[in-house]
Amino acid sequence: MEKIRKINQLPLKILLLIAASDLLDTCAQLLMKKGIHHLNDFSSPDIFLFWIGLIIYLSNFFLWMNILSKTDLSVALPLASASYILIPIAAIFFLHEFVSPSRWLGLVLIVLGIYFISKSKPTSDSRFPGNDRTRENL
Repeated sequence: MEKIRKINQLPLKILLLIAASDLLDTCAQLLMKKGIHHLNDFSSPDIFLFWIGLIIYLSNFFLWMNILSKTDLSVALPLASASYILIPIAAIFFLHEFVSPSRWLGLVLIVLGIYFISKSKPTSDSRFPGNDRTRENL
């Protein structure tokens, strides 16, 4: 099966899988953060939040492996960067965290950097094993 090498070639199914991965990652991070403080207190009901978050995180790992089997990492990872924005927004609402303006600016710069990286032409070096692309093939 041929891997997808450009963002504009992605079918809706892959885009939905990547969006699901971002949402699962966000949920897992929130649950683990909420439950981590209760790991030593087995009587607290919040301890289960950590373990549920960990299970979601592991499930997301297998989803991510499925995504990577269908597309290049250099295509999938920039699209998966939505979690950089989703997690702070969710942390504000669910964990009542404060996100400073300078942190928002940093997040915007990260997302802009990922955008520019995703728009650049992929380059590869045939010196690395398993890499079937060279600059001449692009």
